[in-house]
Amino acid sequence: MQLAIIGAGVAGLSAARELRSRRPELTTTIYEQSHNLGGRVATRRRDGFIFDHGAQYLKTPDAALERLITSELPADDLFDIGRPVWVFDHSGAITAGDPAQNADPKWTYRSGLDQLAQLLAAGLDVRHGLRIGSIQQLGARRYELFDDAGVRVGAADAVLFAAAAPQAAAILAASPLDQSVKDGLVAELGRVRYRPCLSLALAYDRRIVRPFYALVNSDRGHPIAWLACEHDKGPSRCPPGLSLLIAQLAAQFSRDEWDLPAEQLARVVADQVSALLGEDLRRPLWCDEYRWPHALPDTAADFSALNGTGSQLFFAGDYTAGQGRVHLAIESGQRIAALIDSESAVRS
Repeated sequence: MQLAIIGAGVAGLSAARELRSRRPELTTTIYEQSHNLGGRVATRRRDGFIFDHGAQYLKTPDAALERLITSELPADDLFDIGRPVWVFDHSGAITAGDPAQNADPKWTYRSGLDQLAQLLAAGLDVRHGLRIGSIQQLGARRYELFDDAGVRVGAADAVLFAAAAPQAAAILAASPLDQSVKDGLVAELGRVRYRPCLSLALAYDRRIVRPFYALVNSDRGHPIAWLACEHDKGPSRCPPGLSLLIAQLAAQFSRDEWDLPAEQLARVVADQVSALLGEDLRRPLWCDEYRWPHALPDTAADFSALNGTGSQLFFAGDYTAGQGRVHLAIESGQRIAALIDSESAVRS
């Protein structure tokens, strides 16, 4: 059996890794439009700084996931940030966070959180720079894949969509498939709503010291949703004596300011950061920005409805849980791998 996976985010990589363990005879090919791995598990490097501009760390709420991260995958580079996340409200008032939540590990990697994607992808066939535009069914159980220029790039017995819901829906809508199956899948994917996010990294020529690693807005009433001291992730993340802050902006603010030029956006955000931390941080050494149109799902698509059509089309991602978390994406990939494994066993 051949499986094509569209998207090399954490869900797709997790699914491929799990299937390799369950069914080593299965051939898996992952098609990724970018030259990176991990989707929102994203890291950038600039002027001696290493910073995560998407997901900030990984939680392991169950023993199986913690075992995967700490034992099954290489863990030499892994560590627990070990510092608390505090909260602030729409007025900017800061209070200590939940002690129970702060007691849980906040896992990351010294070389960047994208190391998780690299480890999950080890030994997998990932083909970069291929944006899938459509698929076409050949007979009962065979599909061809075409890029967005209409060029055939591969074929498989089953296809796993591990991209964001709107991207998966767009591919399906452009594909000559059974209309009733296609309409149902597109409608289910259309239930998912995402929050956009403007994410900015601001570097400073001095050390910024706070009793917390990060702040999270508790009432969604502030322009900043998340503010983190990236330099608290260890000495490898930041040159000595310098600091780096990650500011991720609230959904409505991100929508309102989405097209703001980078320099102007940096000034606006630096003003907000200064007010929130009570320190003049209006003149960073540099600012790096990234615009996430599909940052966090707010609503969910039904996993069973998507994956119960009998069409050999499958779907995975944290949008099936309705919440944007790295561990939920991993669990979604593992869940779909178990389903594909069971369906393969029935066919064989």
